[in-house]
Amino acid sequence: MRHRRKIKHFNRDTKSRKALLRNLLRSLVEHGEVVTTEAKAKEIKRWADKLISKAQNDTLATRRQLHSFFGKRDIVNTLVDRVAPAMKDRKSGFSSISKIGTRRGDNADVVKLSLMEKSIYKLGLKAPKKYKPAEKKTTTLKGTSKKVAATKKTPKKTVKKAEK
Repeated sequence: MRHRRKIKHFNRDTKSRKALLRNLLRSLVEHGEVVTTEAKAKEIKRWADKLISKAQNDTLATRRQLHSFFGKRDIVNTLVDRVAPAMKDRKSGFSSISKIGTRRGDNADVVKLSLMEKSIYKLGLKAPKKYKPAEKKTTTLKGTSKKVAATKKTPKKTVKKAEK
């Protein structure tokens, strides 16, 4: 019996429904907001709160769990390294739903689901570099080292074949 087992099916089978939610959650983490229908947004909000609260505990085990869900390492790194630290003061309520209007084709209610901390998306998603690349050095005959200036590559000479 299915007592108290109500979930939204979105007129899809199980694999399609999970793929839909996973892709919408990827877009939410990547862009900071998603425009979708109200029913899908409510379901995504539920999942997003669980995943962000899990990402706040930055361990190898949680990274592996998130990677098994998302399947993309860059989304997991963004979630753990950028989104979760920005929301370290919050315990819940990581996202908000705001109504936009109705969709023209079928008059469905359209909403915007966005993360609460939007300032992390203004700078871009690439994390700042933590290291400086090492400078190239060459040694002279006496054993002293000097820094190499920008090396110029000489174009290869093309050899024309003689016509017979």
